[in-house]
This record gives sequence, structure tokens and C-alpha cells, in this order.
Amino acid sequence: MAKTIKDRLMERMPGTRTATDEGKYAAASVGFPKKVSNFYKEFKTEMKKVTWPGRKETLSSTGVVIVTVLFIVIFLGLVDFALGRIVQSVLSY
Repeated sequence: MAKTIKDRLMERMPGTRTATDEGKYAAASVGFPKKVSNFYKEFKTEMKKVTWPGRKETLSSTGVVIVTVLFIVIFLGLVDFALGRIVQSVLSY
């Protein structure tokens, strides 16, 4: 039978902790060095899961960002210039 939306929302996602899990982890790590060690291990595990973009994808994304920023700069510059002229004409009237 198909799961309802409520059932899907209530499922635990892989790698997430529940309130009962928090107690286990808090009791397991006693001191600061242990916490740092656990953090470093979890960090290494998570970094292995990361999919890094290639050179081509990075360059294309950078190009899109630069073009978008230039478009916004030109647009806001024109709006600023137009509003400045309007205010100047109102004040000199």
C-alpha cells in the first residue's frame, strides 16, 4: 500500500538523529578531546560524500554569476541616474 504524505514526513532520514539518540551521544563523549575527535571523524566522513564540481562546471557557474552581477549593476546604475535627475529637476523647480 502506498505511504501517505504524513507517513513520509514522519520517516527518519538516513544519517539524522532522534531525541533518544541525543542522549546516547551526549553520554558517550565525556571530555573536550573526545568531542573534537568525534567531530573530526564525522567531518571526514561527510567530506567523502561531497561531489565537487569540475573545472568546466566551475567556470560556467562563475560566468553566470559575473554576467548576472553586471546586469544588476547596469540596471541599478540606470535607476540611480534616472531618480537623481528627477530629484534634481524637482529641487531646481
